[in-house]
Amino acid sequence: MFYVPSSTSPSPVMETAKLVQKKLGQEEVCLQCVECSRIVEGKRLVRFAAVVERKEEYGIFIFMSSRIPCLQSSDLELETAIAVDSSLRCHAEAPTRQDKPHPEFVLRLQSADVNLVLEMPQVENTQMFLAEVKRAQDYVASSSQSTWYQDDMAALSLSDTTAQKSSTLGSKNRSQSRDSLDKIVNSSRSEDLTDSMEAIQGQLGISSGAELPVGTKPVSSREKFVRQFLCNREDEFTDLRNFRVFCGTWNVNGQSPAEALHKWMVVDNEPPDIYAIGFQELDLRKEAFIFSDSPKETEWQTAVKSYLHPKAKYRKVKSIRLVGVLLIVYIQEKHVPHINFIDADSVPTGIMGFVGNKGGVSVRFTLHSTSLCFVNSHLAAHQEEYERRNQDYRDIETKTKFKQFEPPLELSEHDVVFWIGDLNYRIDMCIDDVKSRIQKQKYKQLLEGDQLYRQMKANSDVFKGYEEGLPLFDPTYKFDAGSDVYDTSEKSRVPAWCDRILWRGPGVQQLRYDSHPQLKVSDHKPVSSLFNVGVRVIDQKRYKRVYEDIMKKLDRLENDYLPQIKLDKTELVFENVKFIEPQTQVVTIANIGQVPVEFEFINKLDDQSYCRPWLKATPHKSIILAGACCEVQVEVYVEKNSAARLNCGEENLEDILVLHLTGGKDSFITVSGNYLISSFGSSIEALVQMHGPIREVPVASLIEIEQPGSLSRVDITQDGGRLYMVPKEIWKLVDFLHKYGLDKKDLFQQPGRTSEIQLIRDCLDTGLPEQISETMSVHSVAESFLLFLECLAQPVLPCEVYSQALASSNNLLLSKQLVSRLPDCHKNVFLYVCAFLRELLQNGEQNGLDIKFLSTIFGEILLRPAPSTSLARSSEASLKERKSKIREEEAKKAAFMYHFLSQDIDA
Repeated sequence: MFYVPSSTSPSPVMETAKLVQKKLGQEEVCLQCVECSRIVEGKRLVRFAAVVERKEEYGIFIFMSSRIPCLQSSDLELETAIAVDSSLRCHAEAPTRQDKPHPEFVLRLQSADVNLVLEMPQVENTQMFLAEVKRAQDYVASSSQSTWYQDDMAALSLSDTTAQKSSTLGSKNRSQSRDSLDKIVNSSRSEDLTDSMEAIQGQLGISSGAELPVGTKPVSSREKFVRQFLCNREDEFTDLRNFRVFCGTWNVNGQSPAEALHKWMVVDNEPPDIYAIGFQELDLRKEAFIFSDSPKETEWQTAVKSYLHPKAKYRKVKSIRLVGVLLIVYIQEKHVPHINFIDADSVPTGIMGFVGNKGGVSVRFTLHSTSLCFVNSHLAAHQEEYERRNQDYRDIETKTKFKQFEPPLELSEHDVVFWIGDLNYRIDMCIDDVKSRIQKQKYKQLLEGDQLYRQMKANSDVFKGYEEGLPLFDPTYKFDAGSDVYDTSEKSRVPAWCDRILWRGPGVQQLRYDSHPQLKVSDHKPVSSLFNVGVRVIDQKRYKRVYEDIMKKLDRLENDYLPQIKLDKTELVFENVKFIEPQTQVVTIANIGQVPVEFEFINKLDDQSYCRPWLKATPHKSIILAGACCEVQVEVYVEKNSAARLNCGEENLEDILVLHLTGGKDSFITVSGNYLISSFGSSIEALVQMHGPIREVPVASLIEIEQPGSLSRVDITQDGGRLYMVPKEIWKLVDFLHKYGLDKKDLFQQPGRTSEIQLIRDCLDTGLPEQISETMSVHSVAESFLLFLECLAQPVLPCEVYSQALASSNNLLLSKQLVSRLPDCHKNVFLYVCAFLRELLQNGEQNGLDIKFLSTIFGEILLRPAPSTSLARSSEASLKERKSKIREEEAKKAAFMYHFLSQDIDA
């Protein structure tokens, strides 16, 4: 334990706090200020750290001074700030220099946006500073993330500083997600610095009384082994205690809260310990598909807070929104000291993951010693699209990553998962039979036709391991708004249990599962479920005995044995890899030694990652107990970011994975394969020269025409030397959409089917069949069209004219002149796409598309900066500047496109 002596500050910090106060606005209060050093690239820079409060929101402000000592407020300039919220992580390291009267310790403050390394003097003011930080963290533990400090930074003339890449310090054990077993839960909320430092050390996994030597990592390999052993013996020091969890889901159809929600949210006299409330279709405006702000969120957040159970006090754990999908999690105040590792993530499953009109949001945390995760999702619509819903589920299940952890934590690694939302699975029966069974309350007969029930019963991978209680209530969709009458519109949709609540994990008992037809503002009825959940609570004395026993055994093992592993294969060959079609092979790592081993795939010399962009190993790091095995899934997946380099021969499917063994020898796994060249990822220059499908072009010829300037070498007088005005692949996609999609609703908003997009790829690449099949979904072709344009090796408007396009976006004449100077093949494609989009707009009454939406979508795809430029810009600018720059560029790209969609322009 770090001892912090009581002493006077070596500099007049109390006076500095007053000077800081003068720099702040009227509503802001400087609670505490301490002089410290900020570590930047090994240099110590004198700074002043202040805890600032504004309307019950908190931030840590870092000021630099033009002179030392600081004598007046004009000497101070705000350098950076970090919000004190649930994402803030504090990590302490031992004093770096013990020879000083007041030796400094290193304090790392980290959030999703900022990473600060400070040297703090062990003095009384530091005690008060950290006490204020801890008090602020406790207070805002259930509040939304603070953002007000960003405006203050601008007002105080934020200096230009190099943004540091945020990375989570300290690894969390991933086995069974027992991410809190390395610390003894401390329920006190003392403001004393000693307790604050204990809390910080607890996050690092430092035992009381221990000191970290300089240079030691916060979490060592030994500590990871200890955690693994603790997981295996957890039953010896934990007791199960029941917590009540309320889950509710409601598709509100873009409506505002116009009814009292207690009929939905208060279903029992005993208040729930945890609320998880999910909404779908929160905001149906076209702008909501693209922009982040939504007034509807505030309305529903306020309504939920107002109707929590009146017999308990609650704090918000976290809320997260993806367009119209909102998840809000509350917990009773008395449990706040026992909650840790709060994180959230979102996965859009809308078209190309670009328009997030469908998808899932998740919130996770650890309560005592049990990890809980809540998922709210809105899956693909329409009666016949159950396969698309299945794919949406798979995408959310596999792509949800909680990045507070290293490596990121996945859904499958939680003890208990609740999955709620508008899952959109329908009932495959005729409408008369469905209504007849509803009237007779023959719900079990209805369930036999329920698509979700059939998928889960068929032992498929869809919601594998999840459970659901019997829905002994009327189907919750679709009603005439404001009534209890099922859909009387022309479409007359079959009633269905679209809105569901499922769970996965041990110790969960469902107490009730209800719908709430009294609430009529939407075309869906809200659904709720109440659970008892067994949560593991640590017994401190028993924990200590087990911990000491593990340490003794580990000491003996480490003295006697070295780690040893055996791989079942060291060479992987992937044959005929196709664009957006993953292939996976399994490598089994066996621990043949006598001690646990920790492995990790590490970067090769000068590489930025342990593997190529098209390659992934899961898990890429883990711990294997003696005698056990670990299966590593090695996946090859070529998508838009790597297709172009493979097409032009700049890169091959070849890589070497370096498997590093802590305390042992490195092993090597070679990965190779052949990639089937695709028109997706080719350049416009190459595509207009191809007379047949790309698979019929010899590789040598393909590489030649993919080289810059290849068009200038084409002899059009020779046989076959003619060029296409636009690539035939683009023409086929547009031709199909023109025939079958001009009046189609939700075009470029509803995602296509992965299997169909792969068939479309094969059609374009092989020429078989000659035309895209009429049976294809229009939405699959629309997504393929967007994907094709996005994958082009050079954007339709080449990267070199990107800045000029933005600069001319407010001037029609300049925009027209820029397009006229494009290479003919790029200009032709641009004008061809714009002409098609104008036809879509002429049918706007039927398809519901508007010019603002199309300008924004296609502006993002047709105008793209060079990747290196984008990276440099993001690394040099502050977070606020980057966000502002992104919004500004989005607006300019949309404005540029608007010129060409609003009128017929012959450039």
